[in-house]
Amino acid sequence: MKPGNKPEEKIGKIIFSKALAMPMAKYLEYIVSICGALVAAPEQDGGQKKETVFARVKILGGNPVAEITDPRFAERYPIPVGTGLRTICSLLWINTRNRFSRHILESLLRCQKRYWLTGRETDLRPLSLSWFLAENPVRYLDVSRLSRLLAVLRVETPKGVNINLRSLFVSKRRACSFMIRKIINQSTESLNDRRIQERLRQKGIAVTGRTVCYARGLLHIPNYTQRDRSGYEDEVQFSGYFQLNRENISLIPETPGVYEISGASSVNYRHGKSKTAYLGATKCLRRRLTHYTGGQIKNTALLLVIRESGVNIRYFPTGNYRDCEKRLLLNFKACFGELPVANMLGGGTR
Repeated sequence: MKPGNKPEEKIGKIIFSKALAMPMAKYLEYIVSICGALVAAPEQDGGQKKETVFARVKILGGNPVAEITDPRFAERYPIPVGTGLRTICSLLWINTRNRFSRHILESLLRCQKRYWLTGRETDLRPLSLSWFLAENPVRYLDVSRLSRLLAVLRVETPKGVNINLRSLFVSKRRACSFMIRKIINQSTESLNDRRIQERLRQKGIAVTGRTVCYARGLLHIPNYTQRDRSGYEDEVQFSGYFQLNRENISLIPETPGVYEISGASSVNYRHGKSKTAYLGATKCLRRRLTHYTGGQIKNTALLLVIRESGVNIRYFPTGNYRDCEKRLLLNFKACFGELPVANMLGGGTR
């Protein structure tokens, strides 16, 4: 493309930008529309739907390897003689995106190998876009183009979880926050930020108290005072805090029990602040909490809380879940002067 062809250059840039940002299903339609007869569709088993992930990662011989779900996402397409300028640009962009996508995934298999093997967020190493490109350079791939592609490249982990590759890029503070959540969840007592700092130092992680506070806030984990001042009875031993999403639901037992939902921001109750927004009880903890991930919730106050980012849950298995729920609500009201905000508006013990 000659430098003087300004309109054509602009068309090419627009197409390339859009091609990089297309979700996988839409990108596949784009490939078919441009390549036509050049595309060989893979055989479908029993009329199954098209894959929406770029690749599946498996562990072979102790190493993570990727299997691209559709060969059209990796193929390099030839440019026939006499092809129009617009089609040439599109074919170039398709070939470039396919090359970029494979390079990014293969590089991340090496950079985040420990995470692929365990599936634990605490095994994610801090990683920035600029550092990644410096260590894994490829021609024409810059931070802007990398960011666009990461937003749409989804893969299936060896644990069967569908993730976005952007989630593998975490800052040092966010990596620290994952470790802090693990420390809090494994502790049988409430830890203030200074004691969390000491636990991190024992693991060889030296951070300031301010960093501990900031990293804890990234995951919306309540501070020591709010965690310690629950107003609940001593025999109710809740699990640790974890985010309400489909990935974590599988960790919840299929047993009766009570549960607590905490919002991303504190609620000003009569006698103090608390992030607790709802207390509930159910015959099956996993089934009930799975219901909350679908968005089909009649309790409008609770729905508003769940739609916030970083909503946390914790649970306590017990066969006597109805009586336990009543006691928790009464204890909470005695401590904070009123019921949790979603219980007041959505039903429950008054």
